[in-house]
Parts: sequence; C-alpha cells; structure tokens
Amino acid sequence: MLCPSRWSALCLAATAAVLISAGNANAAADDGLKCHVIAPHEPSAAEKAYLSGNASQAETLYREALAKSPHDAALTAALVRTLLREQKVADADSTITAELASAPNSAPLLTASAEVEYREGKLGEAATTADQAYHIDPCNPRLYLVRARIYRLNSMYASERRAIGTAHALDPSDIDIRMTWLGTLPITQRIDQQKQFLASANGLDPEERKRFEKGLSTLEDWAANPPDKTCHVASNTTAAELPLVPLTTDGSGRHIGGWGLHVALNGSEAGLEVDTGASGLLIGRSFAQRAGLKPATRIQLGGIGDQGAQGGFVAHVDSIRVGSLEFRDCMVRVSDRQDIVNIDGIIGADVFSNFLVTLDYPMRKFLLSQLPPRPSDASGPAETLNTEGGEQPATAAISTSATTSNGPQDRYISQSMKDYAPVFRSGHLLIIPTVLNGTTQRLFMVDSGAFSSTISPEVARAVTKVHGGSPVGVVGISGEVKKVSTSDKIILTFAGIQQRNNDLISFDTSGLSRSAGVEVSGILGHTVLRELTISIDYRDGLMKFDYDPHHGNHNF
Repeated sequence: MLCPSRWSALCLAATAAVLISAGNANAAADDGLKCHVIAPHEPSAAEKAYLSGNASQAETLYREALAKSPHDAALTAALVRTLLREQKVADADSTITAELASAPNSAPLLTASAEVEYREGKLGEAATTADQAYHIDPCNPRLYLVRARIYRLNSMYASERRAIGTAHALDPSDIDIRMTWLGTLPITQRIDQQKQFLASANGLDPEERKRFEKGLSTLEDWAANPPDKTCHVASNTTAAELPLVPLTTDGSGRHIGGWGLHVALNGSEAGLEVDTGASGLLIGRSFAQRAGLKPATRIQLGGIGDQGAQGGFVAHVDSIRVGSLEFRDCMVRVSDRQDIVNIDGIIGADVFSNFLVTLDYPMRKFLLSQLPPRPSDASGPAETLNTEGGEQPATAAISTSATTSNGPQDRYISQSMKDYAPVFRSGHLLIIPTVLNGTTQRLFMVDSGAFSSTISPEVARAVTKVHGGSPVGVVGISGEVKKVSTSDKIILTFAGIQQRNNDLISFDTSGLSRSAGVEVSGILGHTVLRELTISIDYRDGLMKFDYDPHHGNHNF
C-alpha cells in the first residue's frame, strides 16, 4: 500500500483470512491463517482487580507479579494496558519502551506499544508497530483491536467491523475487545449483549458505567423509534443556503461571541451557535420554556470547564425549522441553566451529518447539500437530523438484521472531493494533524464554538515559552477553566492553512484526550476558522479548508 503521508493513509498490512479453531492448530498453507481461540481461564488477582474497575489495585498487583517474573511479556503488556486505563500515559510509554529494548521482536510487547502510540495520538507509528506485530504473530487478538480503533478514527467502518470481529472470535473474554465489538452489532443483538456486559465484571469505573447505562437506554429508544422514523424531513428541500448571524454575549450588542443560525423550535425562534466541537442540539432553559418543551428524561451535561457535569433533560420537539428545512419529531437536550454560556444554545454541526456542511464565514453563509452517493449505496441520502447528540449507530447497527446492503462502509472519496483532507473522527469530534512552528506535529480538534485557538501547556513548552496567567478567561459547558496561561509565538499549519498566533491561550486538554481516546493537544478555534470557508463530510471523515483574502468580508 502506497502511503504518501503517515497521517493521510493507513499502512496496515493486508489481513489474511483467519480460520478460527477451538483447539490447537498450525498455520494453514493457502487458505489463510489458522488460529486457536484463547480459552477462558480463572482470572488472576490482578485481572480481577482490573475487571472490578479498580485499575490502581490492578497496577500494584501486576508490578508485584513482575517483580517475581521480570520481563514477562504478557504481564508487562497487561501492566501497560492498566496504566493506560489510569490515564498514566507517560508511565505506560516508559514501561513498554524499556521492555522492548531487551525484546524488540515480542509480539505482545509490540502490540502493547501500538496501543500506547495510539493513545499518544501517534497514529502513523501505531499502524507501523501493529504491522510489525502482525508479521511476528498474526493470531494476537489485541492486534486486531488496535487495528479496529485506527480504522474507526479513519472512518473505515467496514474494515473496523472485520478487524474487531476477528479479535472477538480469537478472544471473546477480553473485556476491551468485547466493549469495542458491542458497537458493531445489529441493534437488537447489541441491546442483549450490552445488558449481559453490564451484568458481568466489566472493568467499568462508576462514571463509565453511567455512560454505558445511558447508552443502553438510548439504544432501546433507537430500536423502538428508528432514526428514519424520528427527526425526519417534513419539507421537500434537500439543500439550503442560510445566513450565518452574529451572536452577542455581553448584552451590549457590540461583542460578537460566535456565529450561528436562526432556528425555530415549535415556532419559537432563537440564534444557536454552530459548533463543530459540540454534538446535537443543546439549548438553555429559557429558550426551552418559550418553545413549550417538557422534560422527558434527566441527563448530565459536560464539556470544557472545571466545575464538573451540569444537570439537564431531554425534551421532545414537534417541529424544528432551519431556513427552508423542516424536521419533525425530534429530541433535544436542555440545560438547567437559563442559557448556554450567555447564548440561547448551540447546534453541533454533526446535527447535519447526513449532509455536506459548508461554513463560509467570509460570506456569512451556512450551506447544506447532498453528499455524493457511494457506489454501494442502495438508496438515496438519509434526510434526518441528529439533534439528540452523541454518535449515532451505523446503519447496520440500527437494522434488526445482521445483513443489510447499507451496512458499515469504508471512507469513500469521490472525484469531487479529491482535494479534501482526511480527518480523524472520534464520535462527533473532528481531529486534524497540526504542525507547530514547522517542527512538531500534534492532533488538534476543530472547534468553531471556541472563541480562540488553544494549546496544552506541555505541548506549548516544547515549541515556545509559556507564561502563567491570562487576561482572558475560558468558560465552557462545565463552567470556568481554573488554570489558564498564554504562550509566545506559535505558527499553526494544517491542511494547507498556516496562521501565526501570538499570546495563544493555553490550558489542560487531558479531558478532551480522555474523551477522544487519543491525545488532543489543542483546539483550532474561531480566531483561525473565521477566516476560512470550511466544508465537512462527516460520513467519510473529510474536510476542506479554503482561504481567499478576496472572498467575502474578513473584517471580524
């Protein structure tokens, strides 16, 4: 496979056909590999601690076991996974690096190293290391888990499903493999399996368990009300051109805090900020009351900020109108607070993920158009909105059948999108490789709802000077960020765009990284995005950034 860039393509070795056998087996000659299933076993004390969600105790027990059996590859790999579970990424890196120095051809160690590189956001390196492990031991189940994760970030959903299916067939007892495998199942099977998963020892901490339980409830809602029957289009329009309107946040009408759309809920209109860093439609309690919305289910809301999750609820909306587009029978999220950071609400760009989305800031326009059909598409584009937020299951997962012509698809780049840049998708997050001062490459999130680009202090210190304190405060859904600093000159380069930033805001991005599952070192915010015309294909994980100083109005 030709890879022009370690970021723009995956260099994973072709996966041979894998024949699964419950007994011992040797590699077959021509019909692919023959691997044996890892048999269930009595968990060790460390494994029991991991499965109970007590990663700290598991770490202690694995270290004790390694003191008795130094350089044991299986124990070391398990310790590394435990450290990653604890978000001790640097410790995981140093541990696996030291062990690989003495055993560079160990497949378990190489696979664990790929898992660390993935978490660090070094996705090209993770793919290369996974290839090394594959050539040594192509029957290692966790190798296919790493591959599945990389495929998913790259919007390669069919490849992800095959990889995680192989991993689960080889080791159905591995809890991390099982969690990923669950997300690829048809929805009725997934509901049943997720119930079994929650009833078993699963390694979830209390916060993760709440998310899994909420996810189960959402799945049951989707099964009862499939997306093609809810939040469906009620107008004949399949494209739209709408004005981007300035949204003020200080009450004077002079300070523009962002740009948004006029959105009407049940006939009541408000300006909602278009936010590529958010998911679904989230409004404040004041707007919800004007629209006559009633609570259906209590929820917790979280985002940037150090004050933790905030209370809210889900509500049903009879009608949502955005310009000439009207959708009916939708669900939206409502905060207990009167507003959302001084505006009526936000509308995640992923709400329109079934369309090609264009944010033309210089022309103050928001455009929706149809995505180019894929050769494998059996029907026309879905005309629905994802207003409730969160990642919608793949079409195959929604279906009650395991086989469907509209099953998971790999990224498709049509001729009309040859100049689009591949980006990584983690849920609703859009993540793009960004070069800092021409030397260091890191992953940044594209967030049109952020008033400024930002960077983590650790990464900023690697390329420039960082100064304590900032004249500007940072506030998000979860309140104010307590520790904010500023950095000296940093030139950001991404997808052919370059911008010099002086006094770039800096704060801890570890929460973003944990949510994304990979290291996110900063945010590309409104200070750079407002100069651009941005097109987003959520389906295929593609974006296009255009800068033309003669196009539109750049006076913000």
